[in-house]
Amino acid sequence: MKTNKKQLSYLVLARKWRPKTFSEVVGQDHVVKALQNSLINDSAHQAFLFTGTRGVGKTSLARILTKALNCENLVDGEPCNECDSCLSINNNSSIDFQEIDAASRRGISETKELLETIPYMPSSSKFKVYLIDEVHMLTKESFNSLLKTLEEPPPHVIFMFATTEFSQIPATILSRCLQLNLNSVTTEDLRKQLSLIYSKEKVKCEDSALTLISDAANGSIRDALTISEKIISFSERNITSSVVREVLGIPDDELIQGILKNLKDKNSEELFKILDEINNDSSIKSIFINLMELIKNISLTQFSNIKKDSFDPSLLEIDPGILQIFYQLCLVNIEYIDDFPDPKGLLEMTLLKMLAFDFEEKKNLIFDEMPNEFDWPRLLNELKLSKVFSQHLMQSNAFINQKDFILSLPQEKKVLINDKNIKDLELKLRSMLSVKDLKVIVNTNYDVLDSPMNIKEENQKKNNEIIEEKISSSKSYKKLVSELNPKIKKFDNS
Repeated sequence: MKTNKKQLSYLVLARKWRPKTFSEVVGQDHVVKALQNSLINDSAHQAFLFTGTRGVGKTSLARILTKALNCENLVDGEPCNECDSCLSINNNSSIDFQEIDAASRRGISETKELLETIPYMPSSSKFKVYLIDEVHMLTKESFNSLLKTLEEPPPHVIFMFATTEFSQIPATILSRCLQLNLNSVTTEDLRKQLSLIYSKEKVKCEDSALTLISDAANGSIRDALTISEKIISFSERNITSSVVREVLGIPDDELIQGILKNLKDKNSEELFKILDEINNDSSIKSIFINLMELIKNISLTQFSNIKKDSFDPSLLEIDPGILQIFYQLCLVNIEYIDDFPDPKGLLEMTLLKMLAFDFEEKKNLIFDEMPNEFDWPRLLNELKLSKVFSQHLMQSNAFINQKDFILSLPQEKKVLINDKNIKDLELKLRSMLSVKDLKVIVNTNYDVLDSPMNIKEENQKKNNEIIEEKISSSKSYKKLVSELNPKIKKFDNS
């Protein structure tokens, strides 16, 4: 019996370290400050909406706010956690605080039952608080039934909503609530919080392991604690980076850099020796993610000269265009990992595609053919520039001379183009044409006949003539002409 009591008294870390005051909330200073100021100024709203990804503190903040609103000894906007009201909420025994899970009580009948209790005064608190978690799960009818009460709530009632799907909540509900958007917790804040918790829980942890766990949590403090729970059990309270990598299936940095280095050198033999070492399907997704992270850091270093992370300097020699293509291939194929029957096979085929891509040949082909076959109207359409800028460029000419992109505009259009427009065009052309140091040069040698607008109008005119000819030569039209003598005045093919 003693063993059972001990087991029942154990609390998982996520519940044990759930914040009980505003000062304990991690990474949400902007929300905490707003709530405390409203409490100090006695100007609390009657409907709050907490939004954000999972595990960032939405319901925890709602519970702390409820305690603060009803606290008998509020000091500087902080609940005391000692009065009867605070203790009853901490113990889940307060009858004036109702926490409802909208995922299981989403129907109109449950919402009507809730609304029937609203007229009754709180039994022992200043306010009666209704916290509806995952509020986006309510039905349309349930939302509609809440509208009138939210617009004119009784002075003793406060609503709090929490959701991970802000976009699914009707605008009529949003307009009646004070919206508080919670951020994902930064890696640095997660590291500090985990370090504090580990020291209190008497858990040893390497700094590198702490970083790996914080990164794996993806901005969620609850996920960080859930991951920690699993790793602590496995490591017997002595967490090392090798243990974290083993439990979470995180590949070693050297393995990821080795993959990219062998792709750079087109060394297929060494590349597949590395792949032979991978025997855990759960680590395949992490390999994709870490490879994309490495490619991103190399690309940022190439263009900013600020090294974002430690990696082999020889990787900076990889052409920026190749890195963009590698990143896109990873991005496309990572979507299929979870449902694919052979994750390792998918990784191998992705790397083979990267290995088979002959970038130099393609780049030479671009520059060999571009002077003769350069299609500026098509390229302009694919660049996806801002609408206004694109409209200006409809009256322009363009061609490539080595690594110079010559853009010709009429004088009245040139004065409307600013440096930001040119920089944006330059960056997108570099990415699309895979030319790292391509430069846009603007002049006024404009020829209206070669502009995208004129080419579009000419093509449309030709299409209209072809269609008109086809209509005129059809038997049906000839029959109609003989009877009614009509004329085709205009054909709009826009």
